[in-house]
Amino acid sequence: MTRRIGQVLIEEGAIRVPGESTGEIPGTREAVFAHVRSDDSGRYRPLSGARTLPTGWRAPLGEDFDAEAAIETVYPLALVHQRQLAEGSLRVVSLEDVLVRQSGRYEGAGRLSPAGRERATRLLCGECVRRPVWAGAAVAPGEIPCPEPCSVLVAFCREAALWEARPPAGSPPDATVEWADFEAPGNELRERYLQEMAKADE
Repeated sequence: MTRRIGQVLIEEGAIRVPGESTGEIPGTREAVFAHVRSDDSGRYRPLSGARTLPTGWRAPLGEDFDAEAAIETVYPLALVHQRQLAEGSLRVVSLEDVLVRQSGRYEGAGRLSPAGRERATRLLCGECVRRPVWAGAAVAPGEIPCPEPCSVLVAFCREAALWEARPPAGSPPDATVEWADFEAPGNELRERYLQEMAKADE
């Protein structure tokens, strides 16, 4: 029986991510955690739910590394949040509440307009396997609920607020730019946001 959660499959006594085979890694928390920290291009993955898991690998399950341990290693708190949602005990925090409590470098994120917040949420969360229940998203059976905006979205909102105040020139997307380096020209999410912002202003 195959179980799918996010990008991973649990089947035949192993956890794996489909793709051209890159071989088997040890079936331990440490080995899997280290492996999923980078995408196929070797870029660091700051967001565990991002749809950028390295592909083509598998790790055997065993007594010390069962299916639940494997899922929690790749997607921390995924099963906890699934259970809490089912029980009605999941604590949900809105983006507005998260932005209000920001200080220092990220205090400016709260100045992002409502339209900018919607755009940033749609673009970033659309690249994540977790479903933002804090933004009203429905969660189908087997999906991972997200109860609170993450720090990566806060960072994206901070940059978007700066772009609203002084729109920068767009650049061609550059796959070598780090996934969450939103300040860098060529960052995919940055360029998509700027394109949408420019169209909205036309």
